[in-house]
Amino acid sequence: MAHAAFAFVLGVALGLVIRRTLPAMATTLVVYAAVQISVPLWLRPHLAVTDRTTVPVEPGGAPISIQEGAQQIVTHPDVPGAWVTSQQTLNAAGQPVPVPSSFADCLRTESGPPTLQQFDRCLADLGALGYQQQVTYHPASNFWALQWAESGLYLGLALALTGFCAWWIRRRLT
Repeated sequence: MAHAAFAFVLGVALGLVIRRTLPAMATTLVVYAAVQISVPLWLRPHLAVTDRTTVPVEPGGAPISIQEGAQQIVTHPDVPGAWVTSQQTLNAAGQPVPVPSSFADCLRTESGPPTLQQFDRCLADLGALGYQQQVTYHPASNFWALQWAESGLYLGLALALTGFCAWWIRRRLT
């Protein structure tokens, strides 16, 4: 409902300013689409307090996957329904670092993808060096807090646009 209210008032406000139906409709579509893309990407992860955990990189530990040709390690927290917003590899001193190139070299084989034993050995080598993954995530319990915060955001924008419309109409009438 909050999204619909925002889209409607956005269309009204742009119609008042542009004063041409088709250009106002097209502009409304473009602006609303831009908002629908930018809010989930850049704003939604910050609407509620996140949890953070640090897990060691070791075989048999937290579920781990490798991406981008062994240049990125992805750890999945052992929290059902968690929404991971960011993660980074930390060295033994706790400082963010890229995954060392020795890890990719360790996984490289001529006969195809690495075996599970080779993967575990490479993870053990990283773990022995003290590498860890810091994972920032929203637990499933944040679902309703995120929903209410985003609804409040869209209703606040709709209210601000309504105020703008009232001001614009008064200004045009005087």
